[in-house]
Amino acid sequence: MKDANVLDPLTVLTAIANHTKKIRFGTTVTPLSRKQPWDVAKETATIDQLSNGRLTLGVGLGADPKEEFEPFGIEGNAKLRSEMLDESLDILQGLWSGEMFSYSGKHYKVEERLFLPKSTQQPRIPIWVGGTWPNKKPFRRAAKYDGVFPLKAGSVDPLTPDEYREIVAYIKKYRTQKGAFDVVFSTYFNAHKGFKKVLINYSETGVNWFVECLNPWRGDLASFEEIISNGPLG
Repeated sequence: MKDANVLDPLTVLTAIANHTKKIRFGTTVTPLSRKQPWDVAKETATIDQLSNGRLTLGVGLGADPKEEFEPFGIEGNAKLRSEMLDESLDILQGLWSGEMFSYSGKHYKVEERLFLPKSTQQPRIPIWVGGTWPNKKPFRRAAKYDGVFPLKAGSVDPLTPDEYREIVAYIKKYRTQKGAFDVVFSTYFNAHKGFKKVLINYSETGVNWFVECLNPWRGDLASFEEIISNGPLG
């Protein structure tokens, strides 16, 4: 966005890693096609090491290509960025492993090599996939990984509990891996009346992570300082 005045998230996560001891932390949507996958692998493995395995990496296509990609000479076509995202995810997992790894794809190539440091969490740093519902492909992608961070297509309003039920059911159709799967609900919680009811309604749909939305466009809602003053971060 033109008016975005935000810090680099991975740099901020490094500071969080060094100033907390217990909390999990991570990105919401890192647009992998905007960065070289081996750079992301190095940055995230380093943060995972510094935090003793508390990082979660959220990934996705990213937002408006005319603002975030094309002005910097980066590919803006959604189909190509989708291909680059999938290849980048393959590369990240291979490089995080600490084993010899090579890759040959349409967009990226990696000659066989050992890439260190490996991530503290194995077999990989947990990956959450972001997507806008009812677009289906991001949710088929999410089924391959460790969690989903859904938003409503074309709207700033939160997804309803019924929409979450549709999302969870759709992912289950494509999920072949065993193990836990994270379903994230993010909103301005202090703007809700009946906060406890919100938690109950969404928990019943399969949501198991509730994320307070902290961004520069919060308006008159509580500031970050007001929210964290209610309890320690780590």
